[in-house]
Amino acid sequence: MTLRFAQGLYSFMLVLATALLTKYFVTQGIDIFYGSLNLPEATPDNSYFSYIWRALYILLFISFFLILRADKPQELADDAGALFVSQLFLQILWAFSFFYLEQLTAAAIVIVLLDIVAALMIHTFFFISKTAFVLTLPYMLWLLFATYLNIYILFIN
Repeated sequence: MTLRFAQGLYSFMLVLATALLTKYFVTQGIDIFYGSLNLPEATPDNSYFSYIWRALYILLFISFFLILRADKPQELADDAGALFVSQLFLQILWAFSFFYLEQLTAAAIVIVLLDIVAALMIHTFFFISKTAFVLTLPYMLWLLFATYLNIYILFIN
Protein backbone atom coordinates (compact mmCIF):
# COMPACT_ATOMS: atom_id res chain seq x y z
CA MET A 1 0.00 0.00 0.00
CA THR A 2 1.43 3.36 -0.96
CA LEU A 3 1.74 6.23 1.49
CA ARG A 4 -0.62 8.34 -0.63
CA PHE A 5 -3.30 5.63 -0.55
CA ALA A 6 -2.87 5.19 3.21
CA GLN A 7 -3.23 8.93 3.78
CA GLY A 8 -6.35 9.04 1.63
CA LEU A 9 -7.84 6.06 3.44
CA TYR A 10 -7.04 7.59 6.83
CA SER A 11 -8.67 10.89 5.89
CA PHE A 12 -11.68 9.14 4.39
CA MET A 13 -12.22 6.82 7.37
CA LEU A 14 -12.05 9.67 9.90
CA VAL A 15 -14.64 11.67 8.01
CA LEU A 16 -16.83 8.63 7.27
CA ALA A 17 -16.85 7.53 10.92
CA THR A 18 -17.84 11.05 11.95
CA ALA A 19 -20.59 11.21 9.34
CA LEU A 20 -22.03 7.84 10.37
CA LEU A 21 -21.97 8.52 14.10
CA THR A 22 -23.42 11.99 13.64
CA LYS A 23 -26.14 10.65 11.36
CA TYR A 24 -27.03 8.00 13.94
CA PHE A 25 -27.52 10.60 16.70
CA VAL A 26 -29.41 12.98 14.42
CA THR A 27 -31.72 10.19 13.29
CA GLN A 28 -32.56 9.40 16.92
CA GLY A 29 -33.96 12.87 17.57
CA ILE A 30 -34.88 14.46 14.26
CA ASP A 31 -38.54 13.47 14.07
CA ILE A 32 -39.82 13.63 17.62
CA PHE A 33 -37.51 16.03 19.46
CA TYR A 34 -36.42 18.38 16.67
CA GLY A 35 -39.90 18.33 15.19
CA SER A 36 -41.34 19.57 18.47
CA LEU A 37 -39.04 22.60 18.75
CA ASN A 38 -39.85 26.17 17.83
CA LEU A 39 -37.40 26.97 15.02
CA PRO A 40 -36.13 30.28 13.65
CA GLU A 41 -37.56 31.36 10.30
CA ALA A 42 -34.11 31.01 8.72
CA THR A 43 -34.04 27.27 9.45
CA PRO A 44 -33.65 25.30 6.21
CA ASP A 45 -35.97 22.41 5.46
CA ASN A 46 -34.71 19.13 6.96
CA SER A 47 -34.16 17.66 3.50
CA TYR A 48 -31.40 20.19 2.77
CA PHE A 49 -29.27 19.29 5.76
CA SER A 50 -28.16 15.90 4.40
CA TYR A 51 -27.09 17.39 1.07
CA ILE A 52 -25.19 20.21 2.74
CA TRP A 53 -23.39 17.84 5.11
CA ARG A 54 -22.47 15.44 2.30
CA ALA A 55 -20.81 18.29 0.43
CA LEU A 56 -19.07 19.54 3.57
CA TYR A 57 -17.79 16.07 4.46
CA ILE A 58 -16.36 15.68 0.96
CA LEU A 59 -14.62 19.04 1.32
CA LEU A 60 -13.28 18.06 4.75
CA PHE A 61 -11.98 14.75 3.41
CA ILE A 62 -10.21 16.41 0.49
CA SER A 63 -8.81 19.23 2.61
CA PHE A 64 -7.38 16.90 5.24
CA PHE A 65 -5.92 14.64 2.55
CA LEU A 66 -4.17 17.70 1.09
CA ILE A 67 -2.84 18.54 4.54
CA LEU A 68 -1.53 15.00 4.99
CA ARG A 69 0.17 15.13 1.57
CA ALA A 70 1.73 18.57 2.01
CA ASP A 71 5.38 19.13 2.78
CA LYS A 72 5.26 20.73 6.23
CA PRO A 73 7.15 20.90 9.53
CA GLN A 74 6.27 18.03 11.90
CA GLU A 75 4.98 20.34 14.62
CA LEU A 76 2.56 22.01 12.20
CA ALA A 77 1.46 18.60 10.91
CA ASP A 78 0.79 17.42 14.47
CA ASP A 79 -1.22 20.56 15.23
CA ALA A 80 -3.28 20.23 12.06
CA GLY A 81 -4.01 16.56 12.71
CA ALA A 82 -4.97 17.14 16.34
CA LEU A 83 -7.26 20.03 15.46
CA PHE A 84 -8.89 18.09 12.62
CA VAL A 85 -9.62 15.08 14.85
CA SER A 86 -10.78 17.36 17.68
CA GLN A 87 -13.30 19.17 15.52
CA LEU A 88 -14.62 15.83 14.22
CA PHE A 89 -15.04 14.65 17.81
CA LEU A 90 -16.87 17.87 18.69
CA GLN A 91 -19.20 17.37 15.72
CA ILE A 92 -20.16 13.97 17.11
CA LEU A 93 -20.50 15.37 20.62
CA TRP A 94 -22.74 18.18 19.36
CA ALA A 95 -25.09 15.77 17.55
CA PHE A 96 -25.14 13.54 20.65
CA SER A 97 -25.91 16.51 22.94
CA PHE A 98 -28.50 18.15 20.71
CA PHE A 99 -30.41 15.27 19.14
CA TYR A 100 -29.77 12.27 21.38
CA LEU A 101 -29.65 13.85 24.84
CA GLU A 102 -31.93 16.75 23.84
CA GLN A 103 -29.77 19.15 25.85
CA LEU A 104 -29.90 22.49 24.07
CA THR A 105 -27.61 24.31 26.51
CA ALA A 106 -24.92 21.62 26.38
CA ALA A 107 -25.20 21.55 22.60
CA ALA A 108 -24.79 25.34 22.44
CA ILE A 109 -21.63 25.13 24.54
CA VAL A 110 -20.26 22.31 22.38
CA ILE A 111 -20.97 24.10 19.11
CA VAL A 112 -19.22 27.26 20.31
CA LEU A 113 -16.20 25.10 21.22
CA LEU A 114 -16.50 23.48 17.79
CA ASP A 115 -16.43 26.93 16.16
CA ILE A 116 -13.25 27.79 18.03
CA VAL A 117 -11.49 24.52 17.23
CA ALA A 118 -12.58 24.65 13.59
CA ALA A 119 -11.31 28.24 13.28
CA LEU A 120 -7.96 27.18 14.76
CA MET A 121 -7.85 24.21 12.37
CA ILE A 122 -8.59 26.40 9.36
CA HIS A 123 -5.97 28.91 10.51
CA THR A 124 -3.42 26.09 10.74
CA PHE A 125 -4.44 24.76 7.33
CA PHE A 126 -3.72 28.20 5.85
CA PHE A 127 -0.02 27.80 6.63
CA ILE A 128 0.13 24.30 5.14
CA SER A 129 -2.08 24.39 2.05
CA LYS A 130 -4.00 27.36 0.67
CA THR A 131 -6.26 24.96 -1.24
CA ALA A 132 -7.14 23.04 1.94
CA PHE A 133 -7.77 26.37 3.66
CA VAL A 134 -10.21 27.48 0.95
CA LEU A 135 -11.97 24.10 0.94
CA THR A 136 -12.72 24.44 4.66
CA LEU A 137 -14.24 27.92 4.47
CA PRO A 138 -17.76 26.68 3.55
CA TYR A 139 -17.59 24.37 6.57
CA MET A 140 -16.78 27.31 8.85
CA LEU A 141 -19.60 29.38 7.39
CA TRP A 142 -22.04 26.50 7.90
CA LEU A 143 -20.85 26.01 11.49
CA LEU A 144 -21.45 29.67 12.24
CA PHE A 145 -24.96 29.42 10.78
CA ALA A 146 -25.58 26.24 12.80
CA THR A 147 -24.36 28.06 15.92
CA TYR A 148 -26.84 30.85 15.28
CA LEU A 149 -29.63 28.27 14.86
CA ASN A 150 -28.63 26.34 17.98
CA ILE A 151 -28.47 29.44 20.20
CA TYR A 152 -31.68 30.87 18.75
CA ILE A 153 -33.46 27.53 19.37
CA LEU A 154 -32.10 27.48 22.92
CA PHE A 155 -33.60 30.89 23.67
CA ILE A 156 -37.02 30.35 22.06
CA ASN A 157 -37.68 26.91 23.54
